Amino acid sequence: MNELEQIFGIQLPKNIKISSVVNTTDKVIKDSIFFGLQGTRVHGSKYADKALELGASLVIHNDPDFISKHKNIFYIKDLHDKLVVFLDAFYNIDINSNNFYAFTGTNGKTSAAYLTHQLLQKMNYDSVYIGTLGVKFNKEEIDTSFSKKTTPDIFELFEIVNSINYKMDSINVCMELSSHALDQKRIDKINWFYSLSIMNIRSDHLDYHLNIDAYIDSKFEIFRLNSSIKLIDAELLDHSKSYDFINNNTHSLISISNTNNFSDIFFNIEKLSLNKCIFSIQINNPPLCQKHEKHKKYKFSCKIFPEYNISNLVFAICSIGFDKFSQNEINDLSYLKLPKGRLELIKNIPANVIIDYAHNEHSFHTVLSSLKEFFENLIVVYGCGGDRDKSKRSKMLSIATEHCAQVIFTSDNSRTESFNNILADSKKGNDLGKVISIEDRKKAIIRGSELIKEKDCLLILGKGHEVTQDIGGEIKHFSDHEVINEIYK
Repeated sequence: MNELEQIFGIQLPKNIKISSVVNTTDKVIKDSIFFGLQGTRVHGSKYADKALELGASLVIHNDPDFISKHKNIFYIKDLHDKLVVFLDAFYNIDINSNNFYAFTGTNGKTSAAYLTHQLLQKMNYDSVYIGTLGVKFNKEEIDTSFSKKTTPDIFELFEIVNSINYKMDSINVCMELSSHALDQKRIDKINWFYSLSIMNIRSDHLDYHLNIDAYIDSKFEIFRLNSSIKLIDAELLDHSKSYDFINNNTHSLISISNTNNFSDIFFNIEKLSLNKCIFSIQINNPPLCQKHEKHKKYKFSCKIFPEYNISNLVFAICSIGFDKFSQNEINDLSYLKLPKGRLELIKNIPANVIIDYAHNEHSFHTVLSSLKEFFENLIVVYGCGGDRDKSKRSKMLSIATEHCAQVIFTSDNSRTESFNNILADSKKGNDLGKVISIEDRKKAIIRGSELIKEKDCLLILGKGHEVTQDIGGEIKHFSDHEVINEIYK
């Protein structure tokens, strides 16, 4: 208690008890400390009285416009600056003693973080994965009250780390950093990362960011965080020069490319098939190597495809570093697996079926154009989310009709928007000769399975690992995987 008083510079009422630390009234229990912070729409101070009614012993906030004479409500002007220090003390965890590996990008951050998680385990390090797929400690799924956002806030992050029963001094944390999280500065007071990566930036989430410039700005916020290594796709280097906080930073950016031989890190795919890939990584510049080691080359083999997933893997490898890899032989990474629902070729069925999370125009183009070379025809089943960016809908259908022999448009989390409205937006300006619409997603997948021949591939896009559908605001169980297993059982 004295520690809390010292950190925040306040005098607490006598006999105050603290059972938990929360920033949402949904988690308040008896004797919780409720922290009222700025939310997406309103300030948390609005819920101060409710938190006390629910049993909170204290409310601490940073809203200068909120006035209360309640003895258990405290205003702390620099609350954000002191939160991590307090949470360290409350949970008895020095969160900055752990190694954090963070990835952002329009596409691929889930795969890169998950691959990094697997690599670290193979190197006999304990690792936590946090992101779209939930929370994993090594190979174990962790049951937490994590809100299922791609990136947790600082309270959830401490809660997750605290929930893991480990007896070592430190662990590795592999995280996805979404544009929403970076814009909302959910973890901006975590002061030390081992590596930070911007993998790519394409148009997405414009329903939230409103324009592409704001979206790009949010992604580059990752480089305001401190880290030992900062990795960036070489195509984004010129854009990075417009940010003073990068130009004035002593940490240099390390560029990665498979087209520019002079980038800091150059990777080259030498062989690529559905079952095997061989690629090399050449290190051209410090700080990942000593000056006398320039042009050091490492070779790898894996069972991952196509090209863009190799790029995700390269970011994962470079994030960790090369100390554990051999330079003189092919490093076998055949044990690596992509996350469920990420370009997942379904095993043990008599047909080529791939389930993927692609849900914007760039990921559509990347997936469809990459897979064309492996199959005679592509049949795609997909939909567009309701109450989200409408500008991408017609673009996605255009890409689908360009690359696929048949397009089956269906539902995909229509939320409060009607399927017909989403379909109408998608049709605008497009040739509909290859397009059929089947609102029921299960029926759409069944129809797709009826159309594919031996050398064709059925692509089911948009939902990936998800096991629910939001239709009319009602959350219903639905799994693309279960439908395929039912069809081919």
